[in-house]
Amino acid sequence: MKVNLTRQQILAALPKVAEGLGKYLCIQAVVQGGTDLKQDPVFQKKYNGFYRVRRNEKWRKEYFKLLDHERQQKKSVRRSFLEVLEKIESQTKKVEASFASKLVATVDPLQPVIDSVVLANVGARLPQRNKPERVQMIGALHKQLAECYRAYLLSENGKFLVTSFKNRYPKAKISEVKMLDLVIWQTRKAKPAASPKVRLPNKPTFQRHLEKGGSKNTQ
Repeated sequence: MKVNLTRQQILAALPKVAEGLGKYLCIQAVVQGGTDLKQDPVFQKKYNGFYRVRRNEKWRKEYFKLLDHERQQKKSVRRSFLEVLEKIESQTKKVEASFASKLVATVDPLQPVIDSVVLANVGARLPQRNKPERVQMIGALHKQLAECYRAYLLSENGKFLVTSFKNRYPKAKISEVKMLDLVIWQTRKAKPAASPKVRLPNKPTFQRHLEKGGSKNTQ
């Protein structure tokens, strides 16, 4: 597992980071304040939009209850990523690797986020659903990703990313891990635009067009 980011990719991604960075800073400001997250619909809407939470009301209620609980705990007693993953599974009957990592990273910005863009960049994938030890394997994957991020941030390209990020956004007080996460997200490949559908005239219409002299033969 290895972060694949060149200096050229970093420089190209940085201008695109601005919008997501602004949303992230708003979310973190609320998290670090005294608001009851499980009772704050404005915060939840922003969080759902930024992290692409598409789950039903019952699921979201349990999720934000857990997020609010975790952010109030001292670091020494907070749940680990694996424990959060297991807790969400016990409450919702779903193994939510990505959303568990986003909850943990919101409470502790030194932790990485698992999503399809990140996994594609580092050349990893989630274990198959039929694996009997899938939850534990995802826990191990999260640890590997954290180590992968640390190694990259210590590299020359990693240091270049941090310096360039701080120069571009000097007022943004975020972790280096989040800087890396935001840049990786902006290196994702854009989906190709759908080809426009071309409607051809039906046969009778086309024949009438020819009868009216719409096409001339030359000899």
